[in-house]
Formats: sequence, C-alpha cells, structure tokens
Amino acid sequence: MTTINEIAKLSKVSAAAAYEVLHENAESTVSEETKSRIFQAAETLNYRLTEMQMSSASNNCIHIALAILDAAGGELENPFFIALRKHVEQACLLNNVHIKETIRYENINSTNKMEPLDGIIVIGRLQKNDMEKLKKVSKNIVFVTDWTADSTADIVSIDLAQMTELVISHLKDMGHERIGYIGASNWGQTMKEQLEKANLLSEEHIYLTEPYGTEGYRILKEAASNRKLADAYIIQSSVMSLAAIMALREENVKIPEDVSIVSFYDVPEAHYFAPSLTAIHVSSAEIAKIALKLLQEQVIEHRDTPLKVLVPSTLKMRESTSTKQ
Repeated sequence: MTTINEIAKLSKVSAAAAYEVLHENAESTVSEETKSRIFQAAETLNYRLTEMQMSSASNNCIHIALAILDAAGGELENPFFIALRKHVEQACLLNNVHIKETIRYENINSTNKMEPLDGIIVIGRLQKNDMEKLKKVSKNIVFVTDWTADSTADIVSIDLAQMTELVISHLKDMGHERIGYIGASNWGQTMKEQLEKANLLSEEHIYLTEPYGTEGYRILKEAASNRKLADAYIIQSSVMSLAAIMALREENVKIPEDVSIVSFYDVPEAHYFAPSLTAIHVSSAEIAKIALKLLQEQVIEHRDTPLKVLVPSTLKMRESTSTKQ
C-alpha cells in the first residue's frame, strides 16, 4: 500500500505538503505547480484515498465511472486513444474527481450491479442498448468520441470536417492531385465529401477498412505492386501510417519524393519515424479538460441542456510530405 511518505519522496516535497494536497486542505498554500507534481506522483504510485478519506476530503468530491468502450486491441492500434484515457485520469486527479468504476465491454452488462455514481465519462463508441446500460450508473454522461453519440448527452469530439478540409487544402497547395484515404468508413464519408468539394475525388484511391496497422501495410503493398499509387495518402492512425511506410519501402517507393503520407492523430513518436510523420494534431489533454468541465457542470450546476464541443486541429508538417515534383 502506497504511503504519503513515498509520494512526498517522489514529488520532492514534505510529507505534510503531500498530505495537505491529497486531502484537499482548504488552508493549503502549496503552489499549483507543486500540486500537479504531487498528483502525478500519486498517480504513478497508484495511490487512492480510502472512502472515509474521500468523503472527508471535500464535500465537492465527485465520484464517477470511466467507460472505455473499445477492445484492448483497439487501444494498441491507436496511441492517441491511450493518451486520451491517461489525460482523463490525470484531469480527474487534479480536480478532486474519483474514478470508482471502470466500465468496458467486458463488464458493461453488469452495470445494474454497480452503485449509482455522480457521472460517467465515455471514451469510445456505443453499441446497441449501451446507453440504457450506462444510465443505470448515472444520468450525467459525457462522451469523448469522433462519432455522433446520443443527442441527450454532452459530447466532446474532434472537428472531423475541419480536420479533413485542413489537410486536403495543404496537399492541394503542394500540388497533389491524386489524394487517397485509408481508414474507417465513418471518416471516409467525410473525406470523400471534402475531396469532392476540392475537385480531387478519385474513388480508386479511397480504401474503407478497419483501422488496423495490418490493413495499412496490405493496401499500399498491393497498390505499389500494381502501380496504382496516389500522389499522397491520408491515413487514419500513426500505426497504420508506419505500416504503410514499411510496405512502400519494400516496393522501393520513396517517401515523400514519390508518395506523401499524412496521419490523423499526431503522437509524440511521430518525430522518430523515418521519415518523421506529418500528422494532424488534436490536443488529447484539452479534450480531457473539456469533458471533465462539462461533467462537473452537469453534476454541480445541474445543467440539463446537452452540449456538443468540437475541438479544432492543426497540421504538423514533417518529412513525410513534400511538394509534388
């Protein structure tokens, strides 16, 4: 069991300071920077307050469930998904929100056995009847998703239309006329609409598939061997993009001289790809903060009007794209 002294040592503060912060002492004079360091140490050491401590720490403490509605393999395929989950957990630690339950598809049918909580943050997508199962735990729900979830709940989502328009515009300005897409069908429809709007739609270069790395490899391996490559590809994830780059290299296709690659969802590792990966950046930390703020509004202020927040993106230009020769 983790002790206050261990947290104090890791965060390089006194035990008294660590105790004040973790127990939400109203008279604490600890700086915000130091508080953040203490909470991060507590998270690293997997420290959790007991129920008695939690109830006495603050009358405003919120108890929630974190629903991660994606298979384990899905997290491995999308590093952004993992980063988003971690930022939600960290935001909860920093804002006196206690995650009491973790709901996955493996235990979602057991929600009727879970005690009622103040709210739920949902990362991922719903399947049929999932909403009713979640409402057995709490009526206060915030979805973090790229999909239009239940209109009666708050939603924090990437702005997919803005994201696709941004990257297509940049590729067009760089002289690329044959632009392909590899990824899920729900994103693909938006991609096709934006390509058609830019007079660049070429159906033969659109591949709607499961967003797995193996698919990125298979599709571009076949396209290269059949000499049916586009000038540039927009690929749904960094894992798929890396696999696609490997396939092109095996077919002696140069990146970016022959083909440019752009990935949705920027990840820190993108700098270390060879070549470094041009990617669309969306702040997972900002998404987590917004989701938690919306949930607190529902719980504390009793707001009952559902809100939808679209988070814009930016394009991080790196070595995997270049002007069309």
